[in-house]
Amino acid sequence: MARSDTQVAVRIPPELHKQLKEKALNEERSMNYLINKAIEFYLSKESAKA
Repeated sequence: MARSDTQVAVRIPPELHKQLKEKALNEERSMNYLINKAIEFYLSKESAKA
């Protein structure tokens, strides 16, 4: 079965990565999940401005 998502590589500062990893552990979520939610939140706020 083919995946329907797209893989993207990003570069983030080490401190941001550390914070993200800690947040993911605390919330029992993956870093991928949190990144996707952050992008969705940002895009929904941006479209609300338009």
